[in-house]
Amino acid sequence: MKKLSIKTKIMIWFTTALIVISACTSAVNFSISREVLNKGIRERLVTAVASNAQEIEFYNSNNSEREPNDFFLSYNGGILEIDDDFLNYNEGVFTALVDSENNLIYGEMPIQLDERQAFSYTTVGVLKNHGEKFYIYEKELSGENLDGLWLRGFISERENTNVLYNMVRIMLWLTPVLTIAALLGGYIITKRSFAPIKIIDSAAREISESGDLSKRINVFTEEGCKNNQCTAGKDEIQNLALTFNQMFERLESSFKAEKQFTSDASHELRTPLSVIKANCEYALKYGESREDFIEALQTIVRQTDRASSLLNQLLFFARLNQKKEVAVLSKINLSTLTDSICTDRQILLPANLTLKTDIHPGIFVNADESLISRLLNNLLDNAVKYIGNGTSIQVSLSSNETSVFLSVKDSGIGISPENINKIWNRFYMADSSRSETSENSFGLGLAMVKEIAELHNGRMEVISDSASGSTFTLILPAN
Repeated sequence: MKKLSIKTKIMIWFTTALIVISACTSAVNFSISREVLNKGIRERLVTAVASNAQEIEFYNSNNSEREPNDFFLSYNGGILEIDDDFLNYNEGVFTALVDSENNLIYGEMPIQLDERQAFSYTTVGVLKNHGEKFYIYEKELSGENLDGLWLRGFISERENTNVLYNMVRIMLWLTPVLTIAALLGGYIITKRSFAPIKIIDSAAREISESGDLSKRINVFTEEGCKNNQCTAGKDEIQNLALTFNQMFERLESSFKAEKQFTSDASHELRTPLSVIKANCEYALKYGESREDFIEALQTIVRQTDRASSLLNQLLFFARLNQKKEVAVLSKINLSTLTDSICTDRQILLPANLTLKTDIHPGIFVNADESLISRLLNNLLDNAVKYIGNGTSIQVSLSSNETSVFLSVKDSGIGISPENINKIWNRFYMADSSRSETSENSFGLGLAMVKEIAELHNGRMEVISDSASGSTFTLILPAN
């Protein structure tokens, strides 16, 4: 059973359930039909006996009113008249007129009773004769000089047996036909329902074997859902296919990003390593004085620091991507933190730069203090790096009922419209020439800022033009 396909298992269970339900339904129908038929022949028996009782009358011997087709018997000093409407046998019912001694006076009896039976006027009795079951009903006649006369009616259960036999025969023929029809219908429905699963399985295998994540699963038939452009399928299987496609899209995007990330990281690391190697080779080959070796070693130290800084930043991004760098959120005073960072940075700024602040007091947020500090320092580093001929940097902190706004505005060179959406990409620098002059400039600072903001359920916004510089704003949920 374990080796069978899901479709086969469903068909087996469906067939078994159908057979059991059909058998139970047939049994219930048979039982109900039998009871209804038995009730029907009992009612027919009582009705026939009651009807024939009305066709018997007693007349004195000198009474001259007689119908020519009636049957006449001498009884109790008079004439017993039995109307021609009296039916000895009608629709399976035998009716006979007997006296108190159980003697047959008129009519027919399929079996002979050995002795007088006491039957109630309202009860149908049951007798068996040679294995055959009979229903019997007796009614005592009432009227002048009719005392001691009884009408006895018989009907065989065989009347029901024939009907039930025909019913069973019909069921025996009809049940297999209906079962086969249901199985065919179930097979067709199951086959059509599982057809998309085959497509999903085939596509997943193809993607797995080829490694081509650009391929998609297409089980959509409607025009609006072609090419994976609808938001929901018609049923659960199509929704599953859509979910797989979305997963493949994310994997493809992630793999492309990682590939690009690896390529950029390799490129960035290649530069300091090449410089280190070149200085080592030069010092070994051409170094003649202590000053030559010192200069080479100083260059090697700078490039080693550069590579170390790059590796530290790469490790930070790796922890973020692997969810290892989880923000430890706590209620912090963002006003105090921002003011402290700005005070410390003021000392490190060149003499020609001014750091202005507009910090509203008493603003608290749920955040990781170390990560928010890194974010603000990266924004300040970026402002200093691209200040150009500008003279000022302004840090602002404000809030409303729903959000907190932390902004860093510079009066620098601004960002061109075609590059403004690229600044959040790793290793991207608006002015690539600056990478050679800035020891720790890798184009990772703003990418870190974006990652940290999203880690705090926040977002970054930027407004920039060449005339007034750039404004970077962190938007966090308010407490």
